[in-house]
Amino acid sequence: MPGSHDEDGAPRWLLYDSVRNCYFTLAESALDLIRYWSPGVTADLMSQDLESRKLFYDSTEIRAFADFLIVNHLVAARSKEACDYFSKQKNARRKGIWSWMLHNYLFVRIPLLRPDPLLSKMVPKLAWLFSPKTHWTLLLLGLLGALLVLRQWDTFSSTFVYFFSFEGMILYALTLVVVKSAHEFGHALVAHRLGCRVASMGVALLVMLPILYTDTTDAWKLRSKRDRLSIVTAGVRTELYLALFATFMWSVLADGPWRSAAFFVATTSWVTSLLVNISPFLRFDGYYALSDLLGIENLQQRAFALGRWQLRRFLWGIDDPLPEPHPRSRARLLIVYAWCVWVYRFFLFLGIALLVYHFFFKVLGLLLFAVELIWFIVMPVVRELKIWRQRHADFNFTPLRLLGWALPVIAFIFAILPLPTEVSIPAVIKAEYSQFLFAPEAAQVDTLYADIGEQVQTEQLLLRLKAPELENAIRQIKEKLQLAELLLSRQATSFEEREQQVNNRERIRQLQVQLAGFYSRQQLLEIRSPYSGYLSAMEILRPEQWVGKDQLLLTLVDPESLKIEGFVDERDLNLLSIGSSGVFISNSGEDKGIPVILEDIDISAIASLPYPELGSGTGGSVAVRYTDKKLIPEMAHYRISVSLDKRPDADREFLRQPGILVIEGKKQSWLWKQCKRIISIAFRESGF
Repeated sequence: MPGSHDEDGAPRWLLYDSVRNCYFTLAESALDLIRYWSPGVTADLMSQDLESRKLFYDSTEIRAFADFLIVNHLVAARSKEACDYFSKQKNARRKGIWSWMLHNYLFVRIPLLRPDPLLSKMVPKLAWLFSPKTHWTLLLLGLLGALLVLRQWDTFSSTFVYFFSFEGMILYALTLVVVKSAHEFGHALVAHRLGCRVASMGVALLVMLPILYTDTTDAWKLRSKRDRLSIVTAGVRTELYLALFATFMWSVLADGPWRSAAFFVATTSWVTSLLVNISPFLRFDGYYALSDLLGIENLQQRAFALGRWQLRRFLWGIDDPLPEPHPRSRARLLIVYAWCVWVYRFFLFLGIALLVYHFFFKVLGLLLFAVELIWFIVMPVVRELKIWRQRHADFNFTPLRLLGWALPVIAFIFAILPLPTEVSIPAVIKAEYSQFLFAPEAAQVDTLYADIGEQVQTEQLLLRLKAPELENAIRQIKEKLQLAELLLSRQATSFEEREQQVNNRERIRQLQVQLAGFYSRQQLLEIRSPYSGYLSAMEILRPEQWVGKDQLLLTLVDPESLKIEGFVDERDLNLLSIGSSGVFISNSGEDKGIPVILEDIDISAIASLPYPELGSGTGGSVAVRYTDKKLIPEMAHYRISVSLDKRPDADREFLRQPGILVIEGKKQSWLWKQCKRIISIAFRESGF
């Protein structure tokens, strides 16, 4: 049947294999060979026959086309030899159950239904979904919903965190099934509406995880690129429409099950559409859309051929012709695309290898992990290395290319040479002896006599406070005391006056006791240093400022008691030696480094991390887990102690600060270090 034009505009035809539901694209020359095909005739005789018809094809082209037909099972076998050939092919492809599982566990298709009869009933009733009004209405609702979500972003994000639980994961899984079912029905509806047969719908197992699929192979018969793109992008558009509508509904619905359902549909649709389906590096919708947009069929195979050609040309100067003619800009685009796919696939297959290792029990996980690495990462590299070895005679070394190869050689030499190392260790600097100075009562700041970082002596006045109520009480007591003393000074002439004198003496004694107490309180308002040291921290205080009772005012630190403790990973333990020098760098980034000398290393690992600020839960570098209200390191860490080689400056916070200890380590090869790390992981994971 007629097909779409090729990249150069030349006409093409499609050959349809109804048994396997496959399409083959044929150029005009292939159509001539099929039209005048003569069974049982040799290639030379057929070439002569075609020449008599003014069609010029040599026997090599005819044999190559015959091989194409035979390999793709497009010929009828009428002789015993031909039947034996196909029988041998079938037996060679037949695999045992274990071999089949080994090669197909990553992706297996299980067709469940033939949806054409159902689609014939659904498409007329759902014609309104394809109208421009529906399209623009959903876009408008989605835009309005996005604006409303931005106004409620805190609520939206907190809802996501709330559902990040086991129950939430179950609900997300169910929502994913619904969204993906709608995605696949979107493909099927658009394909049927454009006159294509939907051969099957079903479940595909991707690394044993079920995903839905729709067979829209019949879309190849469409000659319009726009129609093919409509089918390819129908699933993504369906999910985006669901996301837009669900986002709007979440914004306007009240709290309840319907709002929660809208939240699940919105978040699931946005994530799967943007992160998975539109990626051009996997054979999902984004790949086929890119293929149609560029007008390049079998995009990855053709791009890979160009990528390998350019790689060999760049590395070894192999001057092969282009695998197929392309304009320079398109060739560059395909080469960059191929290299990006290779990088993406490396990390993808490495991730899948780790996934299958953790997904299955350990023995099978190790086996599948090895299969993933060997089959999908190592084998392609080995095959390319074999070609390099076969083509070594074609290598062309120029000075620039030699310089390019010299750089990785130099890097490799540096990687194997034992070079000086530095070990970064999470640590804390703290003062063993410190004193917090508080306000004894509510008062006002009168005078400041010291500043942060200043060295002070024992009993030195640091801060004077004043309490207006206390001063008023002292003034009133003095007035009362003066009056009582005046009365006492008068000479008593009667019995009543002598008795009053006795009372006045008792009154004076009580007032003096009260005055002494007020003086004691007033004396406490003079904040003095209990010992010699440095002011390490000070609240922001100004004259006439009010402070509350028990409010922290000053922190006094004994600099002689400064101590730094670090916790070194067991992987770096052998690089340290007593007496090595280093520097402590505070996390604040504002202070100078403190020179230190390694003094001691514990012989046993710590049971729990004593400083939460160093743990991963608070942004620290030590990976920990919470067990019985303790921070348990995921890997063994050893406590180290260092002595200060030089007293730090006084104008810094010494109370307790996290930071990094950078200690000079023993000389070590970087490559050997990585090898030991891999070996240790292998030993750790090999335990059963």
